[in-house]
Amino acid sequence: MSTIHDVARLAQVSTATVSRVINSPENVRKETREKVLRAMKMCNYKYNALARGFATKKSNTIGLILPSINNPVFAESTLGVQEFAEKQQIKVILGNTSYKASQEKSLIKALRESQVDGLIITTTDPKGDIIKSLVTEKIPFVLLFSTIKGGEISAVGVDNYRGGYVATEHLISLGHRRIGMIAGTFSVTDRSYHRWHGYRQCLKDNGIAYDKELLVQTEYSLAGGRDSIKRLLGLETPPSAVFCSNDYIALGAIKGARESGLTLPEDLSIVGFDDMPTASYMVPALTTVRQPAYEMGRQACELLLQIMETPEKTVQHMMETKLVVRESTASVSPKTEAGDNKDRQ
Repeated sequence: MSTIHDVARLAQVSTATVSRVINSPENVRKETREKVLRAMKMCNYKYNALARGFATKKSNTIGLILPSINNPVFAESTLGVQEFAEKQQIKVILGNTSYKASQEKSLIKALRESQVDGLIITTTDPKGDIIKSLVTEKIPFVLLFSTIKGGEISAVGVDNYRGGYVATEHLISLGHRRIGMIAGTFSVTDRSYHRWHGYRQCLKDNGIAYDKELLVQTEYSLAGGRDSIKRLLGLETPPSAVFCSNDYIALGAIKGARESGLTLPEDLSIVGFDDMPTASYMVPALTTVRQPAYEMGRQACELLLQIMETPEKTVQHMMETKLVVRESTASVSPKTEAGDNKDRQ
């Protein structure tokens, strides 16, 4: 990777002159400015605006990148970030990726060029090239909601594996044996993937065979939940209970079940994940796995500010989840119990 020294050498000017061309081009003679710009192009020099801002003067601004502004759980975490940042007199710039890696990449680039002091990211791929480049270039950032243990990346999240296990365990305790899962597409969310692993391990630990037909991957949307539940209910032996990898999907699934003529929880039990603010107001009130979204956002912001002051600091903070039992789950009904018994081992 080319440096400012390479540009200065090629242009036959000082590094201070190159710096002035980058930061105050109006103060550099046209001929010199053009010579430096040609050298930058020949060297394929990429100016690291964020690194400069961190090393010299702070902008007192951070970037917050989320996958969806529609999901209330991200609104809660955003509030946590903003309220903590405000107390520290830090401004927050918000970006929405719609679960698209290309949009995530372009937002990170734009925020770096805006010289934000650091980034909080709910990423589509914590092990992908986008995140690796931030580590390599020593950009201060924190992953939010991702399950990260060890390594060079700071993160605030929950044990998604454990959350998926507990949700499934609750349904098994009610006598359900044929349990489906509607999951956010694994390729864009490590969180859903880890919840699925918890679901699958819980089935195994309770002597229930895993049936791949009972897993549906979908987009994180109301329509995704509605269409996915109808797909599961169309199986020759449909599930008597379904674990949805977030509350937003669960809300769509409840609508889809009703459109299919089912009554909840008498005919079908549904568990969500998040405990978004409206979960207790849904009909029936949603049984779900609570993750402290507001506090996660607040702690992610606090951790980022610490990292900005101490760049070598790396912390992974996993917060607790809690099963919240409400009205959307009940003991398996007699009319579905016969179908469940076929799946016992």
